[in-house]
Formats: sequence, structure tokens, C-alpha cells
Amino acid sequence: VGAVMFDKTGTITNGVPQVTRVLVLWDRARLPLRKVLAVVGTAEASSEHPLGMAVAKHCKEELGTETLGSCHDFQAVPGCGISCKVSNIEDLLQNSPKTQETNTPAAKQTPLLVTLQGATTDESSLVADTDSGSDSPSYSVLIGNRQWMLRNGLEVTTDVDDAMSSHETKGQTAILVAIDGVLCAMLAVADTVKPESALAVHTLSSMGIEVFMITGDNRRTARAIATQVGIRKVFAEVLPSHKVAKVQELQERGLKVAMVGDGVNDSPALAHADLGIAIGTGTDVAIEAADIVLIRNDLLDVVASIELSKKTVQRIRINFVFALIYNLLGIPIAAGVFMPVGLVLQPWMGSAAMAASSVSVVLSSLLLRLYKKTSVEEYESRAQSHKLSLSPSQVSTHVGMENHRCSPLS
Repeated sequence: VGAVMFDKTGTITNGVPQVTRVLVLWDRARLPLRKVLAVVGTAEASSEHPLGMAVAKHCKEELGTETLGSCHDFQAVPGCGISCKVSNIEDLLQNSPKTQETNTPAAKQTPLLVTLQGATTDESSLVADTDSGSDSPSYSVLIGNRQWMLRNGLEVTTDVDDAMSSHETKGQTAILVAIDGVLCAMLAVADTVKPESALAVHTLSSMGIEVFMITGDNRRTARAIATQVGIRKVFAEVLPSHKVAKVQELQERGLKVAMVGDGVNDSPALAHADLGIAIGTGTDVAIEAADIVLIRNDLLDVVASIELSKKTVQRIRINFVFALIYNLLGIPIAAGVFMPVGLVLQPWMGSAAMAASSVSVVLSSLLLRLYKKTSVEEYESRAQSHKLSLSPSQVSTHVGMENHRCSPLS
């Protein structure tokens, strides 16, 4: 293996993202925060993407409910966003369980305030919506990245872009929300890096292996994650269908490529790579497409698998050399070359020598059972004098497949 390509979400990171901020653009949409959460949660409940599932979970927790509204005409464009229509959210717009209530008549006549942890917005947007009608209005919803909004005719202004960039430089993913054609909110979602990722990347690099990261996330977030784990080359904003093309690019450079991933979107790349390595906690499709499955969700096992393979190849070579020498000596004797000097191999000696040859090779191979995986402490001691993280200027970020952007849904 000359290059190892890591997927980001669920591989380099833990794959359990959490919503860290909800920013309601009150001056544009004039929508209460509770309505935004109800609409967004209902829309993302139909998504299978880890970020969408995290958003849906957050909305349920903040709304204090397990039941959301109705979602129909749901369409997802990988690497871009989703489009759908949402209805039947009236029940979610009632008073939240988190709302502080008093028994005074005056308090019952005033709108209640909903306090949501991690939300940043105008206080007026916290007022619960009490004017929802009984005709169950339907909302057209778009949720996704900048390109998705631009492709659907929505402008991302400078202030919104700056707010997104501030989170992306911290390694968080910023998601835009548009309801009925109006950009109304931004959500920041953070996914923590696995503690062993930086050590695994450093160890692979010290073995002379090129390490790459590939992700459909934006370049700022990808760069931030790469700096934390020490990856110098990043392919960002790559659509799932184009990950195979990136693997092919490296293979065309003459590199033997190992792909490490865990999701359905990674399975074509896992199958096309010279070596596919799937995380054991990943999807069944990825595990089926891979050549190696890591039972534990530990990236240091990628290093261990390469080390073990090198030990195996080394043992094969030792056996080959041993068998070659054995036969170079044994065959001439068995053929009678040394009969003039009285050196003759009797039939029973030949049978014994043949059996001894096979047994010796098998015993040599069984020495692999003595192999022990290098401990984390030893990896850490080797890397002690090296800086595992990088500065942003040391990371080379390439935006993948410029000509294949997401297209608007009809």
C-alpha cells in the first residue's frame, strides 16, 4: 500500500454529530424559533445522513416530543441537501414542556417564551406561534449547503456566509434552511475527532505511506479536521458518486490505494480500491464491499493490519528462500549427482526429507501466531517528539469534481 484514503464522517470523526448552534434569521423570515425547529425536524426525520439524523434528534429534544409532523415529496441530493414539503406541525407549535409557567392569570394571557439551549437569535423569535390555523398549511423546505441554496435561486448574503465560515473554521458543518423560498436559519453541527486519529495518521506517514482525506463537506470544515489529525492532502466537496474517481486518480499515479470508510456512500470506493478497509461499526454494504473489516472502531487497527500484512509477506519470503535452499541441496542428491562420491539418497530418506520440508515451512508460518499488535503506548512514544497537528497553511485542500455540482430539483 502506497496511499491510504480516509473518509471523514464516521471514520476520522466519531460519526455522532451534535447541533451546537441554531441561528434564526429573524429579519428575513420572521418565523418563531419553535416553528423553524418543527419544520426542520420533520424534514430531516426522513434523512439517512448522519448530519440530518443529528438535526432531527436535536429538534425532537428541544421540542420535547418524539412525534413530528408529516413529510412528503422528500428528495435528497447527496453532497448537496434535501428538498421536501412539511405539514401537520400545529401540535408542535403549542407550549413547550421546557416553558416556564406560572399560575397567575396575567401570565396565562401573555405569550410564553421558549428557552432553547445552544440557540442564538432575536428574543422576539422565541415567542411561540399561537396563530397557526386549522387548515394545516404546507411548507416547502430546502436544507443544505451554499451550492444547494444557490442552485435553487436563493442568495446567501455576506453576513450569513461569514456566520457559516466562523463555524467551518472550527471544524463544524454549517447547514442552511429555507422555508417557502426564504432563507430563514443556519444550523451548526459538530462532529468530534476520534482520539486515535492523529496518532494513526502520523504512524502511517512515518511508514512512508501517503495519507489523504476525502469528504463531501466544505473545504473549510475539511481543512479544520485535517489540521487536527495531521493530514496534509484533502479532497473536499466530493460527491459520493465521485469518490471512485478520486481513488482512480491515485491509482493512475502508480499508487496502491487503501480506502477506509464506513458508509453506504463509501462502498463503491471500497470495492474499487486495491484494498478496502471497512469500520466494523459501519453499514452492512460497506462491510460487504471491503476486503478487511476492523472489528473495533479504532483507526490504529488500520496500522496494525498493514503491519501484520508486512509480517506475513516477510514470512512468505523466508519460507520461499528456505525451501529454495532446501531443494537446491536435496534435488541433486536425489538425482544421483553425487553417486560417484558415495552420497546416495535412499527412498525412505527422500520421503522423510519431503515430509520434513513441508513440516518446516508450516512451523515457520505458525510463528505468525507469536505476532502481537504494537501497543498504543509504543506508538505514542515514537510520536512523542513530533507534532501531530498541522497549521492550516500546511494542508493542501482540493475541491473535487468542479464540473459535477448538485443540480436543482424540479
